[in-house]
Amino acid sequence: MKQLVIISGKGGTGKTSLAACFAALEKERGPTPVLVDCDVDAANLHLLLGGEETSSRPFFGPELAVIDRGKVTDQEKCETSCRFGAISGLEVDPFLCVGCGVCRLVCGEGAVSMEKREAGTIYERDTPCGKLFHAELDPGRSGFGGLITALRARGEEEALKHPGSLLLIDGSPGIGCPVIASLTGCDLVLVVTEPGKGAFHDFERIYQLLRFFGMKTRVVINRADLDPGLLRETERYCFSHDLEIAGRIPFNDLFRQATLAGKPAVELGDERLNRILGEIYRRVREEF
Repeated sequence: MKQLVIISGKGGTGKTSLAACFAALEKERGPTPVLVDCDVDAANLHLLLGGEETSSRPFFGPELAVIDRGKVTDQEKCETSCRFGAISGLEVDPFLCVGCGVCRLVCGEGAVSMEKREAGTIYERDTPCGKLFHAELDPGRSGFGGLITALRARGEEEALKHPGSLLLIDGSPGIGCPVIASLTGCDLVLVVTEPGKGAFHDFERIYQLLRFFGMKTRVVINRADLDPGLLRETERYCFSHDLEIAGRIPFNDLFRQATLAGKPAVELGDERLNRILGEIYRRVREEF
């Protein structure tokens, strides 16, 4: 099993559209890939791949402290022990409690119990391009990293059942904890960027993260023909940091049409676009 994660330093660069195209091309090559959408805040890979939901299971995040007021020996010490300010009047604010358990140690013998709390849902879906796992984090809940780790574990478990299959991961946007959880253990990272001031700034930041973790990285420049000057700036940065560019995709309204149709852009039959995407896919696949 090999693991490819597609990420971007910001949302809207075309990361998910490219992931959907790779899923379709990988299925055509065989064997059928296993897919994971790690954007648990706003998963949308399933909107492009379709299929039917086959199962769901709850995800339990950090535990919640529950205080028995009658057993507290020192109220002030109990309340001030929480560095997150979750305890007031011996009541626990569920939105501030991170489940660290410090209050359990200092509030008195048996005064605090830690209870499980549901933080999200993991979904399994059969799509025309392979089995897809995606998730939804409940509003106001913590546990991004834990949910993504659990989500990827489901994908890895499924991929191991099919020797030679590719685990294709649509990573979280940004550079924070969800992105790090998306990257862990991957064989290759494909960064999608575009010629733009904001995109270039975020591309620099995501590269610093990848360099810190020593991740093998390739780059795709989407909408590459929109600004020649910013395209050259992005290319110079890649060349100066020994970042290999796997391909450049010109602006094409077919991606919007594919989103409206709910299918990967490579399935719309545009010969030029398919040739460009097929070449990028071939170069990335050769890395394995």
